[in-house]
Amino acid sequence: MKNKFNLWKGSSYDGIVIAFLGWLYGISIITFDALAWLLITIGLVLFILPIIFNYKIVLNNLKSKRTQLGANTITIIILVFVIVGLLDYLSIRNSWRIDTTSKKEFSLSDQTISIIKNLDREVDLTAFVSEVEMNQMEDRLIEYSYHSGKFKYEIIDPIKDPDKVREFFGPDQQYLDLPSIIISTKNKREEIKSILEEDISNALIKVTRDEKRKIYFTQGHGEKSIFPDQAGMSTNELIKTELINQYFEIDALNLFQENKVPEDTDVLIISGPMKKFANNEINNIRNFLSSGGNVLIMLDPESQSGLKPLLEEWNISVNDDLVLETNSSFVLTSTGLNRQSSVSAAPSAAEYGDHMITKNFRYATTFIQSSSISKLNENEDQKTQITELVYTSPNSWGETNLSLLFDEQIAEQDESDFAGPTILAMAVEKNDSLKTRMVVVGDSDFASDIYVSQAPGNMDFFLNIVSWLAEEEDLIAVRPKEPDNRTITLSMKQQNLILFFLIILLPLLTVRIGIHIYMNRS
Repeated sequence: MKNKFNLWKGSSYDGIVIAFLGWLYGISIITFDALAWLLITIGLVLFILPIIFNYKIVLNNLKSKRTQLGANTITIIILVFVIVGLLDYLSIRNSWRIDTTSKKEFSLSDQTISIIKNLDREVDLTAFVSEVEMNQMEDRLIEYSYHSGKFKYEIIDPIKDPDKVREFFGPDQQYLDLPSIIISTKNKREEIKSILEEDISNALIKVTRDEKRKIYFTQGHGEKSIFPDQAGMSTNELIKTELINQYFEIDALNLFQENKVPEDTDVLIISGPMKKFANNEINNIRNFLSSGGNVLIMLDPESQSGLKPLLEEWNISVNDDLVLETNSSFVLTSTGLNRQSSVSAAPSAAEYGDHMITKNFRYATTFIQSSSISKLNENEDQKTQITELVYTSPNSWGETNLSLLFDEQIAEQDESDFAGPTILAMAVEKNDSLKTRMVVVGDSDFASDIYVSQAPGNMDFFLNIVSWLAEEEDLIAVRPKEPDNRTITLSMKQQNLILFFLIILLPLLTVRIGIHIYMNRS
């Protein structure tokens, strides 16, 4: 009987091995075919039959102390594996990483996270990159996929997998510029030649937007040009390029030649006009607003645009002043520590209002020769909401005596001036049967090419305004920044010193400690 039991016990062990081999074969070919199921079935039969025919011996063995100890050990091992598996699963679903770089280069920007979280369709990204760029690309795309289950990615080395190259670029593709990244949905495909977050996010916008939003910039009144035709013109080319990257369609509009604002207008932008709008042009803007249009108006001090009466109809006053700001500093001289004050006509945002445009906005915006803005009447229409967007510091004021300021270079705050903190930008939203949105800024230079790239927040502030006006709220955020290029240059002496410590001293020290421990034990 004992030999019979040992025979069947051996069959049980063989059954476990055969079933395991069948399972390994099945997962190795991805789909379980007939051979895989046959091996698993034979293994299960060989495992179960000895237990059935020798059930009395099996029961006696199960009751033994040795079996119980073994069962406890197996249970503990299984529990350890289960706990490790759960911890691994939780760490994947709830990863926590610390980005110690100054510009958070390994963290996604607020805008990118907003775009990813608001995906309404499946997006596939296929990255063809060199072996050197693979780790960097993998690290970035893990962050993308973490925020949405609708974002899938694959990273391919074109040298190791040329079949994938031909699959995406055609059978005749012999050479591929790297990196090449394909971002696609069911109906759209976009190819970019960059691994930067900004370029990837802009491509995501393009493949997930069903149609382009149309933006018109008014021309013909000395506005800043988006299509400059002569050198030295004040332009908005940089913001135009950025808007195009975010899948907006841009065009110029001469209102004097039109009976109305075009029907395909999503946002109308008036950027720093110097000459007066004709009555029919103002009526076109008025009708556009009353029919649910969205407008951005940027007026500079002493502007002769003729648009102020129109803004007053919306309870907005662009004041006839120039916002000045005092800056104080302490200077050590021969007489001791002295305080010096200076007056600047380029105020910075000291505080932002509570609005979607400025939500979580952390960067400083600077305005160049700006007028202050105020409400005409604090008792607003219940359907119209006016929100202050930008406040200056308490050390600022709106200087109304501009002739004294410009002619005699004298700036002194008096009772006729607007006390600080002043307001530089306001947002208006009217919610009735036709939703209307408008933003008024007392300066247009902050968005011009010469200044928009210098102040850290100017570009983001402008783009947030346009995104809100275009009702593209998921684009309102802090955008990706260019990564810092930081290198350390070592002298030959420093290189040799590092080589000595890492290659010679540390290994010798380790060996010496090991010998010391061995000798003590001996």
